[in-house]
Amino acid sequence: MVIISAPWIVPVDTPVVRNGGIAAVDGRIIDIGKREDIVLKYPQFPVTSYPCVLMPGLVNAHMHLELSHLKNTIEPVANQSFTDWIDSLIEIRAAKEYSLDTIVDSFTTALQDQHNAGVALIGDIGNEYYGELHLLKEDFQPRVCRMLEYLGPNLNACELALEKIEQLDDSVSVTGHAPYSTAPELLQKIKRRCNRLKHLFSIHTCESRDEREFIRSGTGSFRRFLEKKKSWDGVFSFAVSGHLNTIEYFDYLNLLDDKTLLVHCVHLSQNDLQLIRKRGSKICLCPGSNQFLDVGLAPVEQIVELGLLPALGTDSPASNQRTDIWREMQLLVENHANLKPSDVLAMATLGGASALLQDADFGCLSVGKKAKFLHVSSGSLERCSDTNQLIKELVSGGQPRDIEWV
Repeated sequence: MVIISAPWIVPVDTPVVRNGGIAAVDGRIIDIGKREDIVLKYPQFPVTSYPCVLMPGLVNAHMHLELSHLKNTIEPVANQSFTDWIDSLIEIRAAKEYSLDTIVDSFTTALQDQHNAGVALIGDIGNEYYGELHLLKEDFQPRVCRMLEYLGPNLNACELALEKIEQLDDSVSVTGHAPYSTAPELLQKIKRRCNRLKHLFSIHTCESRDEREFIRSGTGSFRRFLEKKKSWDGVFSFAVSGHLNTIEYFDYLNLLDDKTLLVHCVHLSQNDLQLIRKRGSKICLCPGSNQFLDVGLAPVEQIVELGLLPALGTDSPASNQRTDIWREMQLLVENHANLKPSDVLAMATLGGASALLQDADFGCLSVGKKAKFLHVSSGSLERCSDTNQLIKELVSGGQPRDIEWV
């Protein structure tokens, strides 16, 4: 047994403990409370004291680690359309100017950076199978929940995707990219595979305004984009039938349940949110990426008011100049003044762990969780005199000066 104490313990799911202690055995938390109570309860065990704040590791619920080599290669352009940005990303990847070693070195460095910044868990989306990512050990880096993402904007692409999926081991999770790039039948088949294997199904959702026009009528910038790429052959059935919006369309396809993670969710109506709550689906917000791409602000206050605790993600370095969950919290605070700081911290921890179906191990400091958590400190944190001030500093102060794993 080990006992860890600090002036502040922030469990997230329960109130902050002043002068607290945590008891752990065999890598699991078995008790948490006031330091004096924990020491009295387990007097025979030594106490290791830390000088500032103990808190759960952060969760980055949406990344594209395999794009780490594209950091700072795509600059934001004023008045650039969403499909123009997609086009520029496709061109860079199609050029294949980066070696396998460069790509692997880049995402290995990115993983270490996330670990050093206090991230315990990552939801990673990729288009290629990299053994270095799929076979990761958890020892000195985040746990990575990796999903292979498939596009199918035409019949031929869908057939190729299904052939590849059938060759995969059942341990490999797969998912669809977005409603404008993955045909409905392919999305349904992927979701059925996820259900059979009890895997998470994560999909880009309501990220841009143009998506709604495409879902309703099969027209607009996404239609033009697919035609330009010679990828329009009628596999998107709603070009004829039409659907009210993306969430109604996903529900029609039976994609929404408690193992579905909807990423971005910028353009959601109140009815959309009610349906998401009814189906038990999770939401992941990406404020930094949304700002970079200028797609708007997600209705975060309404999401929280409905009791839907979202996760936070950084997206990829191709659409976010700083893949830093501390900054994502800052952006939420800056752009949504009515949010409670405690809710923002919960998004970056408990919300992410729940969204990735990993809340048995991560997300908060409570009995039964993994005894892998953070000690963070800074001058501002050390000067905090009450709980409210402390939580506000954690979510609005940016990455703390000192971060270490306990």
